[in-house]
Amino acid sequence: MNGMMKRQKYVIYYGWLVADQVGQPNQIARLIAAAQPQILVAAFYTDLLGCTNLSPQVQELLHTAGVKILAYVPTYYGLREHNSVKSVVRHYLKQGVDGIFFDEVYHFRDKDHLDYYQTLYEMVKEAGQQVILNIGLSHTDPLIMEVTDILMVEHRWRDFYRQCCWRTNYAPERFMGNSSNEPGSYKSLGYLVDLVKAVGDTLEAWENGIGWHYSTDHYIHLPEWYKDYTRLVGSSKVVPSKAVS
Repeated sequence: MNGMMKRQKYVIYYGWLVADQVGQPNQIARLIAAAQPQILVAAFYTDLLGCTNLSPQVQELLHTAGVKILAYVPTYYGLREHNSVKSVVRHYLKQGVDGIFFDEVYHFRDKDHLDYYQTLYEMVKEAGQQVILNIGLSHTDPLIMEVTDILMVEHRWRDFYRQCCWRTNYAPERFMGNSSNEPGSYKSLGYLVDLVKAVGDTLEAWENGIGWHYSTDHYIHLPEWYKDYTRLVGSSKVVPSKAVS
C-alpha cells in the first residue's frame, strides 16, 4: 500500500510571487516551480497597489514546470454578492489561470446555497477549468460533490477520513486536506506542525483516501523546511514511520 500511494502534491501560498511591479518571478515562485507540485493555490493580486501577483511571467514559469494555478476567491459562506464573485472569477479566468479555489464555502448541510455554488461551478467548467471548494469541515452532505472537482476539508482531513460515511464512494483525488500552524489549526490537529509532523501527516492523508495533502507553517510564506518536506514526501521509498530520522 505504501509504495502504491497516489501522491497528489499541491501548495497553498498567499504571499508574493513577484519580485517587482513588472511581474518578474521572485525566489519563492522559482522554488515552487522547482518542486513541481501539480497545483498552486495563490492570490491573483498583491495587497500593494493591486499589483498582479500571478503575472504573465509567473504563470509562464509555473506552467512550464507543469504546475496548475488556481486563484483564490472567498465567498463568505455564500453571502458575498453573487455578481461580484462572478465578475472576479470571469476576470481571473480571462487572465489564464487554470481554475478557482473558492474559500469560505457554505457548509452544505442543506440546499440553501446550492444554486449559488452551482452557478459558479458551471461558469468555471464552461471555461474548461478546475474548481476546488474549501469547506474546512469534516461533516457535510455529498451533494457538495456535484459542484466541485475537489473538496477541501483543510485541517479536518483526519476526522473526514475517519468519520465520513460516503467518502469511499469517490476517488481519493476528489479530496484535499492540509496541516499548518494557521490560527485555529491546533484545535483540529492537536499539535504544532514541524518537519516530522508535516511529512507524517501528508503520508497519512495519502494512505487514507485524502488524495491531495500539503503541510506548511503559515499560508503567507513557505516553511524553512519546505525543500526537505518536498523531497521526503516525493520519495517513492518513504513510509510514515521512517519518513524523518
